[in-house]
Amino acid sequence: MIYAHVCIILDSVIRMVMDVEHLLAGMNAHAPAARRGLSEIIASGDRTYRTRNGHVCEITREEIDKLCGVCTELEKASLRLPISIMTDTSFTESVWKVEGRTEVSVVSKLLSKRPVRDNLIHLYHPHLRELTKILPNATIVLFVP
Repeated sequence: MIYAHVCIILDSVIRMVMDVEHLLAGMNAHAPAARRGLSEIIASGDRTYRTRNGHVCEITREEIDKLCGVCTELEKASLRLPISIMTDTSFTESVWKVEGRTEVSVVSKLLSKRPVRDNLIHLYHPHLRELTKILPNATIVLFVP
């Protein structure tokens, strides 16, 4: 009898977890299927990327120029676009983060904001708004549990 109740409860928990995973997958359907380097984008002239849900997005020439203006040659070779901005669930308030040495360096320069570490910068809402205003198509906001 108890075993049957435990099985029912476990089944319910598994279904809830699957529902949450499905919800999160849907929230990130706009994520890029693949990210390309800034140097590759410049060389090819193709400023588009495809999302997981099949849409094609285009990074504007102005955004590419802005990035080239703050990137070193080494950063141009290693910067992957679009830049991923992710939720940071280690905070109780709304905090976003950008990870990756090159991405953090570029975002730090664009926002004139010091990173937490060389591979991590935290963004609060005003920073997030400013960054997505500067690079509306060259950034992507992802929801990570």
